[in-house]
Amino acid sequence: MDTKSIDYLNGKLFPMILKFSIPAAFSLLIIAVYNIVDRMFVGNFNGTSALAGLSVCFPLSFMMMAFALTCSAGGSTFFSLFSGQNEPDKMNRSFGNAMVMVCGSEIALSAVLLLFPDFFLQIFGVTPTAYPYAIAYYRIVALGCLFQGLSQLFCDFVRVSGRPVLGMCVTGLGAAANIALDALFIIVFGWGVVGAAAATVAGQVASALFGAFLVFGNRTQVRISKGIFRLERKFCLQIISCGFAFWVAQMAMGFISLVYNSQLGKYGGDIAISVYAVVSSIMTFVIMPASGISQGIQPILGNNYGSGNYKRVMATFFQAAAFSVGITCFIWLAVLVFPGQILAAFGGTKEMLQLGIPGLRINFCITPVLGLVMLATTFFQSINRPEPSIVITLLRQVVFLVPFIYLLPVFLGIHGIFFAQPISDLLATGLSLWLVAREGKRMFASKSSS
Repeated sequence: MDTKSIDYLNGKLFPMILKFSIPAAFSLLIIAVYNIVDRMFVGNFNGTSALAGLSVCFPLSFMMMAFALTCSAGGSTFFSLFSGQNEPDKMNRSFGNAMVMVCGSEIALSAVLLLFPDFFLQIFGVTPTAYPYAIAYYRIVALGCLFQGLSQLFCDFVRVSGRPVLGMCVTGLGAAANIALDALFIIVFGWGVVGAAAATVAGQVASALFGAFLVFGNRTQVRISKGIFRLERKFCLQIISCGFAFWVAQMAMGFISLVYNSQLGKYGGDIAISVYAVVSSIMTFVIMPASGISQGIQPILGNNYGSGNYKRVMATFFQAAAFSVGITCFIWLAVLVFPGQILAAFGGTKEMLQLGIPGLRINFCITPVLGLVMLATTFFQSINRPEPSIVITLLRQVVFLVPFIYLLPVFLGIHGIFFAQPISDLLATGLSLWLVAREGKRMFASKSSS
């Protein structure tokens, strides 16, 4: 067994969690920068309707990530499980099959998006004033599906190969390019939303190229050969099954964006949609440390579960949960104390501040516990038990949330829409803890009976 597996199985646990979680968190924070920087530049230099146009297109990013994560997260999970079982051939085939599926699904998604732009924008809830900005942004960003998918794939496999800092650099390079090009295209050239879209796609291309250089240059545990790219039905079904929870999560978030845009447009027009653009951007930013911790522990969970070390699997979850709640609290407090300053950074008008300050505070009131939900979904995915992850995601993002989005504003006005998310998150947190505790009992019972 290689030294990396021995380290996963016997190394000091919390330092290992830090080693993998911190770069993963920074990597996801960098991904959040893509949308936040676009919105900050457009909000400040092109106005509320342009910002609403970008917000309407937000489901696009969820759709791209849904197909990418299904394959990359599923493939990297099996990569870790096979690493724990010391089966390098299966590790390599899990990468090859995942990459072929990412390429196929993302190219197909681009084609569908480009063929039916008005259909999707109507579903996304575009308003007449935001449409010209939305369609210009949409057409360019839809071209970047393949590069978004590949950058996610390479980042995941670099990270689970024991190179978390390099995994962070895959997304970091793209974010740096995006920020620099946003400033050039929007401020200097005056291209507006077209410049924001072009900068985003250019950043995705840069990330994908650097990730390919690392993986195909033998700088990870993946060993490239022609045979690993031959699709195997069994492998493909296993990868899709394992990663399907991530597809559900991303598509659910995209669907929820549509529901939010529809209700906010009904109760507050472009101003309300623009406020949601800020709220969703900041929510993405705030929860990224928790998401990074959950992604960071994936190889630790996978290797130990593959080796039958269930006590260490549960210890990893609970130590990561404590770390997640603690670190999220600092950012959460900053959002509650400085909501006006945050909105101002996005070019907030007086009307945006009136709605946005209470909206931010309401939406973020229980954010620290959300990390428990994310850790729970990754926990089940990492041990190849996707069903509980799917249940948690569907209940939190659809079954609990959607009725509240429609019902609460009837009684509380537009602020009721912002109360929907924290109530749903609280219910999902209780469910997640119960399912994890039940899974722990199942693991120990199966070990004692074997």
